[in-house]
Amino acid sequence: MNKPLTRVLLNVVARGFYQEHTGWLIVLFLGVFVNFFWTRIPNQNHLTEAQILANGFRLVILAVSEPIGVAALLGVGFLYSLKSWHYVAGRLKSPDVQFLAYSSNALPGREQVMSWAVVQGVILLPVVALCLYAMVIGFFFHHWLVPVLLPAYLLLLALAGAYYYTRLLSSTVGKPDKRAGLKWARHWPKPLFSLFLYEIIATKRITYLLTKLASAASIALLLLAFSDARADVRLAGMIALCCAFGHVILVFQAAEFELFYLPFVRNLPYGRGRAYGRQVLLYGVLLLPELAWLLTANGFRAGLTAAALLLSVTLLLRAVLYRTGQHMTIYLRIVVSLFLFLLLANLFALTGLLVFGCALAAGILLLRYH
Repeated sequence: MNKPLTRVLLNVVARGFYQEHTGWLIVLFLGVFVNFFWTRIPNQNHLTEAQILANGFRLVILAVSEPIGVAALLGVGFLYSLKSWHYVAGRLKSPDVQFLAYSSNALPGREQVMSWAVVQGVILLPVVALCLYAMVIGFFFHHWLVPVLLPAYLLLLALAGAYYYTRLLSSTVGKPDKRAGLKWARHWPKPLFSLFLYEIIATKRITYLLTKLASAASIALLLLAFSDARADVRLAGMIALCCAFGHVILVFQAAEFELFYLPFVRNLPYGRGRAYGRQVLLYGVLLLPELAWLLTANGFRAGLTAAALLLSVTLLLRAVLYRTGQHMTIYLRIVVSLFLFLLLANLFALTGLLVFGCALAAGILLLRYH
């Protein structure tokens, strides 16, 4: 802790992580962790003292005794680590911390890893507290295996983050652009609408993969929850809405890519109709797996309606950015409100009307603000 690099990293990275995510951590603690530490039931008069104690520690006992509880506890730790890795990776790209790429690389690799491990351990303190509590309860109720393995799991997460940060920082100086590695695509046709697709292949593969996994998970969960209504067009419309809004990050990044890398397009003699057509082609290819599934897994009428709804809602999400600009907070508020409105309208069997309404609204926004 007295090493200069460790002190600098704690001030620059760990403190910034907690400052930026304080609200999120408080919500997570109130919503999940409080019930993890002690679960109350409305009426305890009919229970013995031992039963009250067992009910109070029900979630934490489940987390150290049952496979599904263990998986949930380990998953929380892993997802928290992914969130921290994403933050630190973005933080290291900031101009005010570029000095770390030169100063830290002057030290031996082992010393860098140890400093980063301390920093990652500090970032993981909420998960560490959760796991320590689970270990104590596990020992108290004689569930030995998982409490013994939890320290090794936390150490693995800290070291994995440390190695990732060290490698990321060491490759910052003189790192070639990822787009230069697409040698196999040099002779492929590259129409204007497809440029963001190449950007996904080059730099956004993980985002694309996570988006598609989220779409698959939402489809599976909705089919399981409404297994008796698979022929209902409203279920297909609900799946289309979840898939469309699951692509919000990619839609935002596509608009950002167009704004920063394709500003010259504004000077080309292309009308708004052609711009709308480019977006239809782009999101048609981007949503191709979901569109194919909707057309084949449902009846022709329901599948065609749901596929059209998926595409039109995605176009509307893109057109909203013409009005809001690249302001993520404002955009997400509008997206959440729009999702609730469209979901409610779909439940009232207005799925077909939503297809034309969203496509028309997207065209109007593009005509007004493009």
